[in-house]
Amino acid sequence: MEIHVQDWPRAYGTPLATATFRQKLSDFCVDEDLRFEPSGEGAHHLLLIEKRNINTDIVCHKLRRFAEVNPTDVGYAGKKDRFAIARQWFSVQLPLLKEIDWSEFNDDEVTVLKATRHDKKLRIGAVKQNHFAITLRDLNFNPGSDQQALHQRIEQIQENGFPNYFGEQRFGHNGDNLTRGAELLLANKKLKNRNLQGLLFSAVRSFFFNQVLAKRIEANKFSELLDGDYVQLDGSESGFTVQDMEQELPRFVAKDIHPTAPMPGRGRSQLLAEAAEFEAEVLEPYHELIAALERKGLNGERRAIRVFPQNVTLQWHNEQTLELSFSLPKGAFATSLLRELFELKTNL
Repeated sequence: MEIHVQDWPRAYGTPLATATFRQKLSDFCVDEDLRFEPSGEGAHHLLLIEKRNINTDIVCHKLRRFAEVNPTDVGYAGKKDRFAIARQWFSVQLPLLKEIDWSEFNDDEVTVLKATRHDKKLRIGAVKQNHFAITLRDLNFNPGSDQQALHQRIEQIQENGFPNYFGEQRFGHNGDNLTRGAELLLANKKLKNRNLQGLLFSAVRSFFFNQVLAKRIEANKFSELLDGDYVQLDGSESGFTVQDMEQELPRFVAKDIHPTAPMPGRGRSQLLAEAAEFEAEVLEPYHELIAALERKGLNGERRAIRVFPQNVTLQWHNEQTLELSFSLPKGAFATSLLRELFELKTNL
């Protein structure tokens, strides 16, 4: 059984142009919004940190050394790209009466922009949305495409959403995490490094999500609600199984509910009818690998297959340089939006 990162099908056809992506560090900027307002009091110091060309785990390591705390005393809501200017939140638990000058933490890679207090540790998933400002250079439109066509496609995406694929970074360099994860599962082995093992298994589960979504696009079912779909409420991980199409279709059109695809694990299928039949057919060749995920005790999850970008703006610096800004809900990949528009060239 062979699984590998693919050039997943696009919902809107071929890209309209080629573009250079991440030529400079400042070409990819992301700002994180939390789902809550800090309480202003408590043992957890909540820090808004700008990081530059450094990954989230290294920032955590720096915070532990600077504050002289244990690894479990540091928290964050989500990981951000290394080759970027990213402004994200971290939490550091300290004794209630201990004060610290966070400006002394600043260096060439990190700057504390804001410091407040909160009564709880920051946990994965506490992000509400991320705001992106991405500069694309050396734009070269394909024959028959132009700036007007680009604006029209963006309007299509705002109206109908784009595929919520996991980006290539989810699968590791050259898809190595996906390959290693599959080999580990089929051999029924464990790694001593539980964090790495979790990363590898997540890559495999993400592949299955992408695969079901890809087949749905190929079958022209991306913009459709299927009888028996398990849907999630917009902005929520709560959902239900569609059993009354006449009742639920208006909610689908109004973007109030979104069909989902699986990240396999333990637990019975939440699908019925047409949706269950479609998904079972897509996943049947991988039954051995899915059974291995279940044996590892991973719980099955589902994820919305479509995303609607918000606050979309385009600023042309010149005919070949575009700054595209937009907001996405937590977990959505900016690169999955960009690939619906451009064939990206990067040196990374």
